[in-house]
Amino acid sequence: MTLHVKQNIVLRGAATPVSGFRLIQHVFILILVCESKTRIDGMGKRITNFVMAASVAFGANFAGLASADEFAHRTNFTVKFAGLEIGKATFNIEFDDTSYSLKGSGKTSGLVEWISPSTGEVSSAGALIENQLKPEKHSVSVIENKKKPESIELAFAEEKVVDIDIQSNKKPKVRKAPKYVPVEAQHLAAVLDPASTLLVPMSGVDARDGNKVCNQRFPVFDGETRYDIRLRYKATKPIDTKGYKGHAYVCQLRYIPVAGHKKNHRNVKEMAENKNMEIWLAPMQGVSVFTPIRILIGTKYGRFAAEPTYFGSAS
Repeated sequence: MTLHVKQNIVLRGAATPVSGFRLIQHVFILILVCESKTRIDGMGKRITNFVMAASVAFGANFAGLASADEFAHRTNFTVKFAGLEIGKATFNIEFDDTSYSLKGSGKTSGLVEWISPSTGEVSSAGALIENQLKPEKHSVSVIENKKKPESIELAFAEEKVVDIDIQSNKKPKVRKAPKYVPVEAQHLAAVLDPASTLLVPMSGVDARDGNKVCNQRFPVFDGETRYDIRLRYKATKPIDTKGYKGHAYVCQLRYIPVAGHKKNHRNVKEMAENKNMEIWLAPMQGVSVFTPIRILIGTKYGRFAAEPTYFGSAS
Protein backbone atom coordinates (compact mmCIF):
# COMPACT_ATOMS: atom_id res chain seq x y z
CA MET A 1 0.00 0.00 0.00
CA THR A 2 1.29 3.45 -0.93
CA LEU A 3 0.26 6.08 1.58
CA HIS A 4 0.26 9.72 0.43
CA VAL A 5 0.91 12.15 3.28
CA LYS A 6 0.93 15.82 2.35
CA GLN A 7 2.51 18.80 4.07
CA ASN A 8 5.60 16.79 5.05
CA ILE A 9 3.73 15.16 7.90
CA VAL A 10 5.57 11.95 8.79
CA LEU A 11 3.23 9.33 10.17
CA ARG A 12 5.82 7.02 11.66
CA GLY A 13 6.69 8.53 15.01
CA ALA A 14 4.29 11.45 14.67
CA ALA A 15 2.07 11.79 17.68
CA THR A 16 -0.88 13.53 19.15
CA PRO A 17 -1.26 13.51 22.91
CA VAL A 18 -4.96 13.25 23.52
CA SER A 19 -6.23 16.17 25.56
CA GLY A 20 -8.88 15.67 28.19
CA PHE A 21 -11.56 16.60 25.68
CA ARG A 22 -10.12 15.26 22.39
CA LEU A 23 -12.40 12.25 22.38
CA ILE A 24 -15.43 14.52 22.20
CA GLN A 25 -13.88 16.15 19.15
CA HIS A 26 -12.98 13.00 17.29
CA VAL A 27 -15.52 10.38 18.11
CA PHE A 28 -19.04 11.43 18.74
CA ILE A 29 -17.94 13.54 18.39
CA LEU A 30 -16.52 12.97 17.49
CA ILE A 31 -15.82 15.39 15.84
CA LEU A 32 -18.51 16.24 17.97
CA VAL A 33 -19.94 18.66 20.23
CA CYS A 34 -17.84 20.63 22.59
CA GLU A 35 -15.30 23.38 22.60
CA SER A 36 -11.98 21.59 22.91
CA LYS A 37 -8.33 22.56 22.87
CA THR A 38 -6.19 20.06 20.97
CA ARG A 39 -2.39 20.12 20.85
CA ILE A 40 -1.22 18.17 17.83
CA ASP A 41 2.46 17.65 18.62
CA GLY A 42 3.14 15.76 15.43
CA MET A 43 2.36 19.02 13.61
CA GLY A 44 3.49 21.43 16.29
CA LYS A 45 0.10 23.10 16.27
CA ARG A 46 -2.75 23.91 18.60
CA ILE A 47 -6.30 23.98 17.35
CA THR A 48 -8.94 25.50 19.54
CA ASN A 49 -11.88 23.62 18.30
CA PHE A 50 -15.62 23.54 18.48
CA VAL A 51 -16.49 20.46 16.63
CA MET A 52 -18.51 18.62 15.47
CA ALA A 53 -19.75 13.03 16.13
CA ALA A 54 -40.04 9.91 14.50
CA SER A 55 -41.55 8.77 17.65
CA VAL A 56 -40.50 5.12 17.90
CA ALA A 57 -40.32 3.10 21.11
CA PHE A 58 -37.83 0.25 21.25
CA GLY A 59 -40.61 -2.22 21.82
CA ALA A 60 -41.88 -1.60 18.30
CA ASN A 61 -40.67 -3.29 15.14
CA PHE A 62 -37.86 -1.56 13.27
CA ALA A 63 -38.00 -1.24 9.52
CA GLY A 64 -35.04 -2.34 7.45
CA LEU A 65 -33.65 -0.35 4.54
CA ALA A 66 -35.37 -1.17 1.28
CA SER A 67 -33.54 -0.52 -1.97
CA ALA A 68 -35.64 2.54 -2.79
CA ASP A 69 -35.45 4.12 0.66
CA GLU A 70 -33.53 7.36 1.12
CA PHE A 71 -33.39 9.07 4.49
CA ALA A 72 -32.32 12.56 5.52
CA HIS A 73 -31.88 13.11 9.25
CA ARG A 74 -30.90 16.13 11.33
CA THR A 75 -29.79 16.44 14.94
CA ASN A 76 -29.34 19.80 16.66
CA PHE A 77 -27.33 19.92 19.88
CA THR A 78 -26.80 22.51 22.57
CA VAL A 79 -23.51 21.88 24.33
CA LYS A 80 -23.08 22.72 28.00
CA PHE A 81 -20.25 22.55 30.48
CA ALA A 82 -21.14 22.46 34.17
CA GLY A 83 -24.62 23.61 33.17
CA LEU A 84 -23.46 26.64 31.15
CA GLU A 85 -23.98 26.78 27.39
CA ILE A 86 -20.70 26.83 25.46
CA GLY A 87 -21.74 25.89 21.94
CA LYS A 88 -24.17 24.57 19.36
CA ALA A 89 -23.81 21.85 16.74
CA THR A 90 -25.87 20.46 13.87
CA PHE A 91 -25.44 17.13 12.08
CA ASN A 92 -27.13 16.22 8.80
CA ILE A 93 -27.05 12.54 7.84
CA GLU A 94 -28.25 11.07 4.55
CA PHE A 95 -28.29 7.35 3.85
CA ASP A 96 -29.91 4.59 1.83
CA ASP A 97 -29.24 0.87 1.52
CA THR A 98 -25.88 1.35 -0.24
CA SER A 99 -24.30 4.63 0.92
CA TYR A 100 -24.15 7.29 3.60
CA SER A 101 -22.96 10.87 4.02
CA LEU A 102 -22.68 13.16 7.03
CA LYS A 103 -22.13 16.89 7.32
CA GLY A 104 -21.77 18.67 10.63
CA SER A 105 -21.11 22.20 11.77
CA GLY A 106 -20.64 23.86 15.11
CA LYS A 107 -19.79 27.12 16.77
CA THR A 108 -18.98 28.40 20.19
CA SER A 109 -21.55 30.38 22.13
CA GLY A 110 -21.97 32.08 25.47
CA LEU A 111 -18.84 33.02 27.40
CA VAL A 112 -16.63 30.78 25.26
CA GLU A 113 -17.67 32.73 22.16
CA TRP A 114 -16.47 35.91 23.82
CA ILE A 115 -13.16 34.44 25.01
CA SER A 116 -12.22 32.23 22.06
CA PRO A 117 -14.71 32.24 19.16
CA SER A 118 -14.40 29.12 17.02
CA THR A 119 -16.28 27.41 14.22
CA GLY A 120 -15.88 23.99 12.71
CA GLU A 121 -17.16 21.77 9.92
CA VAL A 122 -16.92 18.04 9.38
CA SER A 123 -17.98 15.70 6.59
CA SER A 124 -17.73 12.00 5.86
CA ALA A 125 -19.08 9.73 3.16
CA GLY A 126 -18.84 6.12 2.15
CA ALA A 127 -20.59 2.87 1.32
CA LEU A 128 -23.09 1.01 3.50
CA ILE A 129 -22.86 -2.72 2.84
CA GLU A 130 -24.77 -5.28 4.92
CA ASN A 131 -24.91 -2.92 7.91
CA GLN A 132 -21.17 -2.26 7.67
CA LEU A 133 -19.76 1.23 7.08
CA LYS A 134 -16.99 1.53 4.48
CA PRO A 135 -15.67 5.11 4.61
CA GLU A 136 -14.35 6.73 1.46
CA LYS A 137 -13.53 10.31 2.47
CA HIS A 138 -13.45 12.45 5.59
CA SER A 139 -12.59 16.05 6.38
CA VAL A 140 -12.65 18.38 9.35
CA SER A 141 -11.90 22.11 9.24
CA VAL A 142 -11.59 24.54 12.13
CA ILE A 143 -11.29 28.32 12.41
CA GLU A 144 -10.15 29.79 15.73
CA ASN A 145 -10.26 33.52 16.49
CA LYS A 146 -10.74 34.35 12.80
CA LYS A 147 -7.38 32.80 11.90
CA LYS A 148 -6.67 30.83 8.73
CA PRO A 149 -8.60 27.54 8.65
CA GLU A 150 -6.79 24.39 9.77
CA SER A 151 -7.87 21.05 8.41
CA ILE A 152 -7.39 17.31 8.13
CA GLU A 153 -8.57 15.29 5.12
CA LEU A 154 -8.53 11.52 4.75
CA ALA A 155 -9.13 9.33 1.71
CA PHE A 156 -9.85 5.60 1.83
CA ALA A 157 -9.58 2.82 -0.74
CA GLU A 158 -10.15 -0.90 -0.25
CA GLU A 159 -10.91 -0.24 3.43
CA LYS A 160 -7.50 1.40 4.02
CA VAL A 161 -6.35 4.97 4.54
CA VAL A 162 -4.48 5.95 1.36
CA ASP A 163 -4.18 9.73 1.63
CA ILE A 164 -3.71 12.17 4.51
CA ASP A 165 -3.70 15.94 3.96
CA ILE A 166 -3.07 18.13 7.02
CA GLN A 167 -3.12 21.92 6.77
CA SER A 168 -1.63 23.70 9.76
CA ASN A 169 -0.94 27.32 10.61
CA LYS A 170 2.34 26.35 12.25
CA LYS A 171 5.50 24.64 11.10
CA PRO A 172 5.26 20.85 11.29
CA LYS A 173 7.22 19.16 14.05
CA VAL A 174 7.89 15.44 14.01
CA ARG A 175 7.93 13.43 17.23
CA LYS A 176 9.58 10.03 17.03
CA ALA A 177 9.73 6.81 18.99
CA PRO A 178 10.58 5.70 21.62
CA LYS A 179 8.57 8.43 23.34
CA TYR A 180 5.61 7.80 21.07
CA VAL A 181 3.78 4.72 19.87
CA PRO A 182 4.44 4.64 16.10
CA VAL A 183 1.59 4.45 13.61
CA GLU A 184 2.31 1.41 11.45
CA ALA A 185 0.75 0.29 8.18
CA GLN A 186 -1.57 -2.16 9.93
CA HIS A 187 -3.08 0.70 11.92
CA LEU A 188 -4.45 2.22 8.71
CA ALA A 189 -6.40 -0.84 7.59
CA ALA A 190 -10.02 -1.71 8.44
CA VAL A 191 -10.60 1.57 10.30
CA LEU A 192 -13.31 4.21 10.49
CA ASP A 193 -12.90 7.95 10.42
CA PRO A 194 -14.22 9.64 13.58
CA ALA A 195 -17.40 11.03 11.99
CA SER A 196 -18.49 7.68 10.57
CA THR A 197 -18.87 6.39 14.11
CA LEU A 198 -21.95 8.61 14.33
CA LEU A 199 -23.89 5.99 12.38
CA VAL A 200 -24.64 2.61 13.95
CA PRO A 201 -26.60 0.45 11.46
CA MET A 202 -28.22 -2.71 12.82
CA SER A 203 -30.53 -5.44 11.58
CA GLY A 204 -34.20 -5.02 12.45
CA VAL A 205 -34.05 -7.82 15.03
CA ASP A 206 -30.83 -6.65 16.70
CA ALA A 207 -32.16 -3.08 16.88
CA ARG A 208 -34.57 -4.18 19.63
CA ASP A 209 -31.71 -5.38 21.82
CA GLY A 210 -29.72 -2.71 23.68
CA ASN A 211 -26.85 -5.13 24.25
CA LYS A 212 -26.52 -5.77 20.51
CA VAL A 213 -26.62 -2.06 19.67
CA CYS A 214 -24.22 -0.89 22.38
CA ASN A 215 -21.77 -3.76 22.81
CA GLN A 216 -19.45 -2.83 19.98
CA ARG A 217 -15.88 -1.70 19.41
CA PHE A 218 -15.02 0.85 16.71
CA PRO A 219 -11.46 1.10 15.29
CA VAL A 220 -10.78 4.78 14.56
CA PHE A 221 -8.01 6.68 12.76
CA ASP A 222 -8.30 10.47 12.88
CA GLY A 223 -5.38 11.44 10.64
CA GLU A 224 -2.75 11.21 13.35
CA THR A 225 -3.78 8.78 16.06
CA ARG A 226 -5.27 5.31 16.07
CA TYR A 227 -7.62 4.39 18.91
CA ASP A 228 -10.63 2.20 19.64
CA ILE A 229 -13.99 3.33 20.95
CA ARG A 230 -15.63 0.61 23.03
CA LEU A 231 -19.32 0.80 23.94
CA ARG A 232 -21.13 -1.23 26.59
CA TYR A 233 -24.87 -1.29 27.26
CA LYS A 234 -25.97 0.33 30.54
CA ALA A 235 -29.72 1.01 30.34
CA THR A 236 -32.72 1.95 28.22
CA LYS A 237 -34.16 5.35 29.10
CA PRO A 238 -36.95 7.59 27.78
CA ILE A 239 -36.06 10.82 26.04
CA ASP A 240 -38.29 13.58 24.69
CA THR A 241 -37.16 16.34 22.35
CA LYS A 242 -38.55 18.10 19.31
CA GLY A 243 -38.92 15.52 16.54
CA TYR A 244 -38.57 12.45 18.78
CA LYS A 245 -40.32 10.96 21.77
CA GLY A 246 -39.27 7.46 22.65
CA HIS A 247 -36.37 5.60 24.17
CA ALA A 248 -32.60 5.63 23.82
CA TYR A 249 -30.00 3.02 24.59
CA VAL A 250 -27.49 4.35 27.10
CA CYS A 251 -23.99 3.08 26.29
CA GLN A 252 -20.91 3.53 28.41
CA LEU A 253 -18.04 4.79 26.25
CA ARG A 254 -14.38 3.92 26.78
CA TYR A 255 -11.35 5.29 24.94
CA ILE A 256 -8.56 2.79 24.16
CA PRO A 257 -5.34 4.26 22.71
CA VAL A 258 -3.61 2.11 20.09
CA ALA A 259 -0.97 4.17 18.24
CA GLY A 260 0.16 7.71 17.51
CA HIS A 261 -0.01 8.86 21.13
CA LYS A 262 2.77 9.77 23.54
CA LYS A 263 3.63 6.97 25.93
CA ASN A 264 2.64 7.58 29.54
CA HIS A 265 1.11 10.96 28.69
CA ARG A 266 -1.10 12.16 31.53
CA ASN A 267 -4.05 13.13 29.34
CA VAL A 268 -3.94 9.83 27.46
CA LYS A 269 -4.07 7.97 30.75
CA GLU A 270 -6.94 10.11 32.04
CA MET A 271 -9.00 9.46 28.93
CA ALA A 272 -8.29 5.73 28.96
CA GLU A 273 -9.26 5.52 32.64
CA ASN A 274 -12.37 7.69 32.35
CA LYS A 275 -15.48 5.60 33.06
CA ASN A 276 -17.83 8.61 33.19
CA MET A 277 -18.65 8.86 29.47
CA GLU A 278 -22.02 7.99 27.97
CA ILE A 279 -23.51 7.98 24.49
CA TRP A 280 -27.29 7.72 24.15
CA LEU A 281 -28.26 6.11 20.84
CA ALA A 282 -31.66 6.48 19.20
CA PRO A 283 -33.03 5.24 15.84
CA MET A 284 -33.37 7.62 12.91
CA GLN A 285 -36.89 7.86 11.51
CA GLY A 286 -37.98 4.45 12.68
CA VAL A 287 -35.35 2.44 10.82
CA SER A 288 -32.62 0.34 12.38
CA VAL A 289 -29.84 2.93 11.99
CA PHE A 290 -28.86 4.65 15.22
CA THR A 291 -27.09 7.93 15.99
CA PRO A 292 -26.29 9.83 19.20
CA ILE A 293 -29.16 11.80 20.71
CA ARG A 294 -27.34 12.72 23.94
CA ILE A 295 -23.67 12.73 24.98
CA LEU A 296 -22.41 13.03 28.56
CA ILE A 297 -18.69 13.33 29.28
CA GLY A 298 -17.58 13.56 32.89
CA THR A 299 -14.19 15.13 33.61
CA LYS A 300 -12.34 16.20 36.75
CA TYR A 301 -13.27 19.80 35.87
CA GLY A 302 -16.99 19.20 35.36
CA ARG A 303 -19.40 17.53 32.95
CA PHE A 304 -19.87 18.19 29.26
CA ALA A 305 -23.39 17.52 28.02
CA ALA A 306 -24.61 17.58 24.42
CA GLU A 307 -28.38 17.88 24.72
CA PRO A 308 -30.70 17.55 21.72
CA THR A 309 -32.95 20.42 20.69
CA TYR A 310 -34.14 18.57 17.56
CA PHE A 311 -33.86 14.94 16.40
CA GLY A 312 -35.74 13.96 13.28
CA SER A 313 -36.27 14.32 9.57
CA ALA A 314 -34.18 16.90 7.74
CA SER A 315 -36.86 17.40 5.10
